[in-house]
Amino acid sequence: MARRILGAPRKKPTKNAQAVRIDNIIYTQGIPVNFDTGEVVGTTVQEQTRQTMENIKTTLQACGSSMDNIDKCTVFVTNRDLVAGMNEIYYRYFPPDSTPARVCVIADLVNPQMMVEIEVYAHVD
Repeated sequence: MARRILGAPRKKPTKNAQAVRIDNIIYTQGIPVNFDTGEVVGTTVQEQTRQTMENIKTTLQACGSSMDNIDKCTVFVTNRDLVAGMNEIYYRYFPPDSTPARVCVIADLVNPQMMVEIEVYAHVD
């Protein structure tokens, strides 16, 4: 089992791996930041969910996978009242008949500007 650190190009790199691939499984996450600046994008959960999902999409493509290959997500939101707004955007990224398995957790995220973070397990065909 070879473990490889992968990800999409970023002008402002972080200390954490953007994605890890072991065999045909990719472990990654999405946060609502601009990859070029590292700044949080959006002031609503809808804007932040959209940015998060676009970041996941970009990362998976850079790893040779896609949104269609997401098998499981863990969604973290900072407040129960944000779940409906997050869902409004989240479900746009998946066909209705093939959404990934998902858990949604209310959490206190490290960056107080962030309202959402999404952990993803995906595969490569």
